[in-house]
Amino acid sequence: MRGKVRFENVKVMQKRGNWYSGYSLFRLFAWMSVAITGCALPASPDGGPRDQQPPIILTASIRLGSTGIEAEKATWTFDEYVVLSSPQQNMLSSPPLPAGTTYELKGKTLVISWPEPLLDSSTYVLQWGNTVRDLHEGNVLKGIQWVFSTGNALDSGELRGQVIDPWSGKGVKDAAVCLYPADVGDSCVMGPARYATRSNDSGYYHFTYLRENMSYALRAFADADGNNKLSTGEITPIAVTATAQAQRYVESAPYDLAPPLPLLSATAIADSLLDWTPWGEDSAGVFSFTYVHGCGPMIGDSLAYPNARPIVIQLKGKLGVYAEWTSMTPCATQKGEVHGLPPGKYTLQAFYDQNGNGVLDAGDYWEVQQPETRIFAKDPIEIKAQWTIESTWEIDRYDPIYWGVH
Repeated sequence: MRGKVRFENVKVMQKRGNWYSGYSLFRLFAWMSVAITGCALPASPDGGPRDQQPPIILTASIRLGSTGIEAEKATWTFDEYVVLSSPQQNMLSSPPLPAGTTYELKGKTLVISWPEPLLDSSTYVLQWGNTVRDLHEGNVLKGIQWVFSTGNALDSGELRGQVIDPWSGKGVKDAAVCLYPADVGDSCVMGPARYATRSNDSGYYHFTYLRENMSYALRAFADADGNNKLSTGEITPIAVTATAQAQRYVESAPYDLAPPLPLLSATAIADSLLDWTPWGEDSAGVFSFTYVHGCGPMIGDSLAYPNARPIVIQLKGKLGVYAEWTSMTPCATQKGEVHGLPPGKYTLQAFYDQNGNGVLDAGDYWEVQQPETRIFAKDPIEIKAQWTIESTWEIDRYDPIYWGVH
């Protein structure tokens, strides 16, 4: 009996041992599979908070604000792995880094190398834009402006102003704003600028670390590829203003240290004067208009600027310009009336006719012609059938773009 029992017990134990061995091997293979997968595809634990912090610069080979730099490259090491987004377009250098400059990542370190020496006694400003972001979440390191000088001190001059659409009065965002030596020719926009930046959402731009009291040629243009120059065959309006001078920052100075840069859209088209037939009295309205040509500065009882250039006022409807008046008399109050207008909404607009040809000119950079300025009355006009609508508009003599007197 004992032998039989021992046999049965041994047999049962063998069955259990086989089952346990199989289960153990299954667990071992499953654990190894998870471990291998985990090594190949790193990921944040499920349910954890999403990383929303951009990379942090731990060390830099060229210290921010340093002077006397003679290096052939610059490096920045981050606290995590990063990726670069089109550094040739997104990272702006003023003055430009030498041709052939390379951007590469080595581990967690960004390396920028230039094949030729930097300009002597010059302050370099590297604006990173959206170039650097972390590897996993794509958090962008924004607002980085790295400044250093090859001379003994950082330059302290500034230049700031606004790029404006002269036909709408609104700021032009993301325009390339470029500074060149003061004596350059018109073709300077085809080559690299000495300094370059971008206008913000309101059209404002701001250059810092310029050579104080130095004059520059100032240009602005739409720049889709972000290289701060126009390529052969690239046709776009170009804004130009008189030579601008960099100045030391003064707390009480006005924001704009340079005249506005008038930059038209490439698709801008002037409104045309309609050849229209007035509607009948029963179905049309009447517009009675009083316009006042401003006086400008006075010397006693006399005008400081007695000679005036024309201001052209227009009544614009859905289809175009229905009526037009021209004023050349400062301090004068004049009247106009339009009958037979189709009911609807209208706009009062005016332009400062610099060349006196009666046409709102778009200008031509290559012909040294500036686009003319257009302004608008604050309140829209609504014409109703069998109604007479009255309106008064006092128009300032000062051209808000060119600061001239009309």
